[in-house]
Amino acid sequence: MKSPITGKDAILHCEPSSLTFRKEKFDFFWHYYFCEDSGEKFTTDELDDLGISQVYNQYREKYRIPFPEEIREIRRMYDVSANKMSEILGLGTNAYRLYESGEIPSVSNGRLILSVKDPATFIRQVQASSHILTEKEVKKLVSKAEQVIADNAKHAWDLLFLDQIFENQAPSTFNGFKRPDMEKISNMIAFFDSKIKGLYKTKLNKLLFYADFTSYARTGYAISGISYRAIQFGPVPSQYQKMYVKLCDDAKLSIDQVEVGNGNYGEVISTKNTFDPSQFSEIELKTLADVCEVYGKMQTAALVDASHLEKGWIDNEQAKSFISFQDSAFYLLNNTLPVS
Repeated sequence: MKSPITGKDAILHCEPSSLTFRKEKFDFFWHYYFCEDSGEKFTTDELDDLGISQVYNQYREKYRIPFPEEIREIRRMYDVSANKMSEILGLGTNAYRLYESGEIPSVSNGRLILSVKDPATFIRQVQASSHILTEKEVKKLVSKAEQVIADNAKHAWDLLFLDQIFENQAPSTFNGFKRPDMEKISNMIAFFDSKIKGLYKTKLNKLLFYADFTSYARTGYAISGISYRAIQFGPVPSQYQKMYVKLCDDAKLSIDQVEVGNGNYGEVISTKNTFDPSQFSEIELKTLADVCEVYGKMQTAALVDASHLEKGWIDNEQAKSFISFQDSAFYLLNNTLPVS
């Protein structure tokens, strides 16, 4: 980045700071450029958004206020418009649409929105709003909620298995404030498989870690929603064996044992579907490419060694605990901020 004052290269700095939001103070990492010649500090819109996102996300997590993608998902589950959902919940006319766009609801409104994720609760809200809905609308919405109940019962085993795979499903600092997304995970693996010959499971675990934590360092959000633990061989998806079993069961990938020498075997992962870039934002695609460029060329043993130098692993390896994105992502040794 060029200094707007001198036109010379400015240096990117990152330092702990704090910000008050709704009368509460939250710690975050402030990013700014420093012009050595003038002594001035300046930022970009992207860096400002990164700082604000850290604060907002901590507030949402603390009070379990749903994130925009959760709010959209709940509405789409019942195939209802944002305006109609506002009417059903007794919110302002455009409130639900604003919440989907990123405005943070009050704690009470946030919990109200979360409550209708339960179809039975949604039905009660619809019935309580029958004075503002037509009979046809009530019937249609109740029918849709009942279908959701039936679908959940039909796929109860899959839902239970996902609970086993993703121990942190609500957005939090332990999944990069993203709900786990198996389709994205499958496509992340497809991306690395398309770029790397002989994608070993151990190496893939590290590539997923670096992709998610680099994304968080750049945007304040992970890509996949996976939670990571620190174990002997570095940071890994917390239930990676179950995750790969599910992906194999869903015919998304296959795992083959291959001899790596001296009677030892490794597990090589191959995907069965083509990488779909439409699943990712522009920044996410660049992050995947950058991680592949930096870490994809490394031998597995070297990549494991590199991951042992990361703060997230060092701080959590002894207890084999979850790695906090907020506490660790901004200390990545190959932090490549910013992207623009």
